[in-house]
Amino acid sequence: MGAGVGILLPALLLAYYQITTKLDTEIDLRVRVPMQQYADVLASGVAVAIWNVDRAVAAELVEAVMRNPDVASVTVTDEYKEVFVRRQNLTPARSEILREERFVTYNNSRVGQLSIELTTTRIEKELRDNLMKLVAAIVAQVAISFAFIWLLFDHRIVRPLHELKEGALRLARGNLDQPLQWHRRDEIGSLAGGLDKMRADLGTLLAERDQKNRTLQQELAERLRTEEALNLSRAKFSAIFDASPVAMTVSALGGDFALRDLNAAWVNLFGRSREAMLASPDAELAVWKSAQDRSTVMDALARTGEVARQVSWMVGDAGQRDILCEVSGRVIAHGEEPLLILAYEDITAKHRYEENILALNASLEQRVALRTQELSSALDHLTTAQTELVRTEKMAALGSLVAGIAHELNTPIGNSLTVASTLQDQTKAFVTEMGRGLTRSRLEEYVGTIQEGAGILMRGLRHAADLVSSFKQVAVDQTSINRRRFDLRETVNEILLTMGPAIRKTNHVVECTIPDGIRLESYPGPFGQILTNLVNNALLHAFEGMEQGLVTISAVRLDADWVAVSVQDNGIGIPDHNLSRVFDPFFTTKLGRGGSGLGLNIVYNLVQDVLGGSITVSNVSANNGACFTLTLPVSAPVQPDPPHPD
Repeated sequence: MGAGVGILLPALLLAYYQITTKLDTEIDLRVRVPMQQYADVLASGVAVAIWNVDRAVAAELVEAVMRNPDVASVTVTDEYKEVFVRRQNLTPARSEILREERFVTYNNSRVGQLSIELTTTRIEKELRDNLMKLVAAIVAQVAISFAFIWLLFDHRIVRPLHELKEGALRLARGNLDQPLQWHRRDEIGSLAGGLDKMRADLGTLLAERDQKNRTLQQELAERLRTEEALNLSRAKFSAIFDASPVAMTVSALGGDFALRDLNAAWVNLFGRSREAMLASPDAELAVWKSAQDRSTVMDALARTGEVARQVSWMVGDAGQRDILCEVSGRVIAHGEEPLLILAYEDITAKHRYEENILALNASLEQRVALRTQELSSALDHLTTAQTELVRTEKMAALGSLVAGIAHELNTPIGNSLTVASTLQDQTKAFVTEMGRGLTRSRLEEYVGTIQEGAGILMRGLRHAADLVSSFKQVAVDQTSINRRRFDLRETVNEILLTMGPAIRKTNHVVECTIPDGIRLESYPGPFGQILTNLVNNALLHAFEGMEQGLVTISAVRLDADWVAVSVQDNGIGIPDHNLSRVFDPFFTTKLGRGGSGLGLNIVYNLVQDVLGGSITVSNVSANNGACFTLTLPVSAPVQPDPPHPD
């Protein structure tokens, strides 16, 4: 089964890879390329129809494209984004839709937009059927191959191995008389010959083993009689030795100080078994952390016959734990052989307690200073990041302001230039007629033309001058943090004037209902940035799925010292679970679609830190929009040494 899966799985994966590769190629050749061609042909074909407002011609062109069953929909909109022609076919719910868009231009002017969508359902169905046929063929081929291989494998390998298994079982049961006979000259024959040779060798070894066992049994009986006498003598000493609560060892004096015995207290202290310690001559060396300390203790015992309270580090639990011990010892006579008795007292807890107190006292002041430095550094980094974010947002607002003013100035200056060129042509014609003789009616006509042109020029240039004045004031405010006295209604209208182009790109309306007479001693630059961010936030988030929305800016004087400014929309509102998070940095519901998550956080910081006020957000009612309320002091707090804007 495993071999069959091993053969079938790569074949299926390769077939799947070929089909998916072919699917991408087919989609490119049969969907994407025709879609681009349709888009190019329709974009050039419907341009004249849109220009002449001939929906019938445009519909015929679209119907010709819709004959392709892969075309899902074709939408043609005019320059006002209103649908000019739209056709669509029914498509399965889960089909993949490819989309191509083109701007429709006529005489180098954009008159509309074309959107064409094609589905890949038909191609995917064809390739899916091909995949199923290919999989069925591969499965059948693998099944036939596997059956043939299995028959050959059973005859050449499985049956011979079964016979070898029976021979091996006979050897395991000790039946060494029946030989293994095999006449094949392949690897299995070599294996059978090896098993038969092992059978003969095992017979020889078993005979030798029986002879040695008889000899060992005789030697063992003699040894047992000798050890029985020794055990009786040791029993008395061991009873006293093991009952001692102090960890103790008995070693030979001289040479390597070989370990002869140890008590239960020593086993509990060092976590090593008695059998392992007594079995290895060098096991006692591993208990000492320093070989020099052991040499010092042993040399002192060899010279003086005793040692008292020698402090040394030892190793317990097979190297897992260090133990500080006070080692005491004495040399005693035991027959003709002197023995060394050592006692070990664990003082690790006491020593570490003293060390911890000393280390804590030494490092406490250093840790406090280091932590203070880390917190100061983190605060500096956060302050720098906040300043940089405010500066970046301010420059972005100023760039949008410049673009808006340039768009606004284009109309009055263009009109003035047209009138001026017309007056210039009229003056040239008038001078020419003066040489041929001038009538009273012609003079009156010329004077009337000059007066009318001058009036148009004055109105256009006065409008441009008003725009420049507003731009100059707003630009100065947004690039500085200067504190001055200003009228709230006039400042809001100037800011909305600079935002006019961006607002007119949408179908939404922003209106100001602030009454006259509310004057603030504050910072108009940060206030303008706050208002711009709030309006942009409403245009981006509030009217999703709505054709036209309304943003209302209002203000009311709370008392002599405070003013409440509200920015309210009639959109979809803010979900209740997001109300507490809208001012968090990097929180946005449109990440990658126009939202950065910084706008409202900057608004919150400017209101709190610069204007000295507060800001709250709430939903007006269910599905009836959100309202941001700024509570600002009439006289903002003076900012000490404000930084110069970049």
